Amino acid sequence: MKKVYSFLLAILLTLSSFAQYSTNSFTFGGVTRQYLLYIPTSYDGTKNVPFVLALHGLGDNMNNFAGVNFNSVADTADFIFAIPQALVDNVVTGSTAWNSGAGAFGITLNPNVDDVGFLNALIDTVSAHYMIDSTRLYSTGFSMGGFMTNRLGCELNNRIAAIASVSGTIGSGITCNPTRVVPSCHFHGTADQTVAYTGDMYGSDAEALVAFWRGHDRCDTVASSIDTLPHISSDSLHVVHYVYPHGAYNSDVEFYKVLNGQHQWLGPTGEDINYAVAIWNFFNRYQWVPQTPSSIIAVSSDLGISVYPNPASSSIFLNVPRGASDLKEIVIRDISGRVVYSDVPSNAGNDMSIDVKAFARGMYMVQIRMNEQWVNKKVCLTD
Repeated sequence: MKKVYSFLLAILLTLSSFAQYSTNSFTFGGVTRQYLLYIPTSYDGTKNVPFVLALHGLGDNMNNFAGVNFNSVADTADFIFAIPQALVDNVVTGSTAWNSGAGAFGITLNPNVDDVGFLNALIDTVSAHYMIDSTRLYSTGFSMGGFMTNRLGCELNNRIAAIASVSGTIGSGITCNPTRVVPSCHFHGTADQTVAYTGDMYGSDAEALVAFWRGHDRCDTVASSIDTLPHISSDSLHVVHYVYPHGAYNSDVEFYKVLNGQHQWLGPTGEDINYAVAIWNFFNRYQWVPQTPSSIIAVSSDLGISVYPNPASSSIFLNVPRGASDLKEIVIRDISGRVVYSDVPSNAGNDMSIDVKAFARGMYMVQIRMNEQWVNKKVCLTD
C-alpha cells in the first residue's frame, strides 16, 4: 500500500515553502504523536480558515508525503493542512500503519491504536492555536491513508465535512455505519496491483466504495456527468470523471477512474490530473451542517404512498398503489439520520408491514424509493 516517492522529488517540492512547514507533536494515549503542519502565506489570523488532514500510506512518513504538493494549493486557496505520522506496527509489518480497518485474513495493523481519537485530538490541537473554521474540516489520504480517511467518514462524521480517498477504500476490518451524509470523492487506477480495483483483498472494491457512499448519501444512481479528462501527458493513463449528484443536504459523490492507472498519487509530475487540486475543488463545496430528518428535501409528489398508523407503536404499514414492481428500496432513519432499517422488497404486494416494536420511541423518517424517485414520510413511534 505504499507509494514510493523519490526523496529528491519530495525535497524539491517542499524547499520553496519550507519556512511554512513545522514539525509538531503532542501526547495522546500515552504516546508522543507527530504531525507536519503547513500554514499558507495568506494566513494572517484575522479569519477562520478550512483545515485538511492529509494521511500518508503504509510504510510512508509525513515528510515524504509532503511531496504530493498540497502546499501550492493551500497558498492560493487559503487553508491550513496537517500531515500526521502513523505509528509503527511492530507486530506484523514493522512499518508505519494506521488503524484503518484495512486487513486480510482477519488481521488488521495497529488494532490497539486509537487513530480516530488521535486525529480528532489533532483537530482540537490545531484549532487551539489557529483560526480554524469548525464547519470546514476535511480528510484525504493515499492507500492506507485512504482507508483511514474512509474510516473517519464512517466514525468521525460529526466533525468531518467531506472526504476524498486515493487508492484506499473501506477496510474489511470495520463496519461502516455513518450517522450523517458524507460527501465523498474517490480516485483509483484500474491496474492498481496493491489495492486492486476489483478483488481488493483489504476491503471493498473501488466501485463498491463509490456505490456505498452514493447509496448512503442518497445520490442519483446514474452519473449525471461522465467526462474523460484531456490527455495532456505522454503516459498511457486516461482519467474518467463520474459525478453522482442530488444527494441529501446537497451532497455529491464523485469518482475518478484512472484507466491503466497504478498505485499512485497523480499530479506532482505533470499527469493529466492533479489530485491535490481536484480534491480541494471538491472539498471547497462543502461545510458541516446539522442534519435532521426535518431538513431532508421532500419530493414534489408522494406518488400516493401512505404510511400508517401515525403515531404507531408495534407496526407500521405501507400502501403502494402504483404496485410493488416499481418499489425498489425501503429505508428508515432515526432523528440523527442513522439507518435503523433497510430492505429491498421482493414479491411484495401493495401493502407491507414493518415490525417496529424494538425501535426506540421517537420520530423517524421512512424513505421509499420508487424506481429513481424517493418519497419521504415522517412517523412518530409511541408506547
